[in-house]
Amino acid sequence: MEIPVTSAKTAYKKPFAKKVYPYLFIMPFALLVLVFFILPALATIIMSFTDLNASMKINFVGFDNFKRIFSDYSMPQILWNTVIFAVITLVFSLFFGLFISIATQYFLKGKLTAVIYRVLWLIPSIIPAVVYVTFWKYLFDPTEGGLVNKVLLLFQPDSDPISWFTKIAMAVVIIATIVSTTSGGMILLSAAISSIPEDLYKAAKVDGASEKSVITKIILPSLKWPLMYITISDLIGFVSSYFFILLLTNGGPMRDTTTLSLYAYQQAFNLKYYGYGAALSLMVVLISLILTLWLLRLFDFDEMIKPSRIED
Repeated sequence: MEIPVTSAKTAYKKPFAKKVYPYLFIMPFALLVLVFFILPALATIIMSFTDLNASMKINFVGFDNFKRIFSDYSMPQILWNTVIFAVITLVFSLFFGLFISIATQYFLKGKLTAVIYRVLWLIPSIIPAVVYVTFWKYLFDPTEGGLVNKVLLLFQPDSDPISWFTKIAMAVVIIATIVSTTSGGMILLSAAISSIPEDLYKAAKVDGASEKSVITKIILPSLKWPLMYITISDLIGFVSSYFFILLLTNGGPMRDTTTLSLYAYQQAFNLKYYGYGAALSLMVVLISLILTLWLLRLFDFDEMIKPSRIED
């Protein structure tokens, strides 16, 4: 029986092919990341050190744009609006997502009502943003044609229509954002709860555990990873979010609903101060990075990634 002899050339080609193939597979995606993420990010950083405006003439001005941020008289209110919008929206969207997940995956698990309820919460997140915002504008229209004003006029026929976008503009923006973003956390938390073994629930019931104990001792400890991810991703998203605000109020009245990211958009695309808008965008990135590091520390990320210890 003859033993096939592998030539030195063939033996050299096989390992080389194995090394090249993975890079060939990831190359298209690497190019997409380079073109649509890395290069725009570098361009934004470079632009932030220039006075680029509508004339499209680039002059490097060093840190003047960043100095201008700290001397901008509108900045205190804008930062306060950003904090109010991001924190309140995060707290309520996280709470509702957790509440709905526990209600549908534990108390109503396997029932049709649970499925219907989750689907209803998904609707705001899947319809086009313009259609969604149009609904909220109709809901809080300041004239008698607005749905809320119509209802109020039924009980108080002699009252005047209320201008909701003047009196409680930030509240309307927050409510609209909460309703639209709750479903994301609900999906992840529902999946995490459904992965908890049923034996844990049965054992807890045998031991006489109450529903409160099951939630606090079994369900919530199992949700630490998804809760950390949702908190960080949602908070970063809310800090950098401006689309709903732009469509609903355009930052008004005055600057009552203008957040930092919306202000950056207005400076760059409305007023054509591209350099200053880029500097504001970098501030949004810096704030998001600081918040991410703080939340990782708050959730004790270093302890979470350690391998589990098996007690003897």
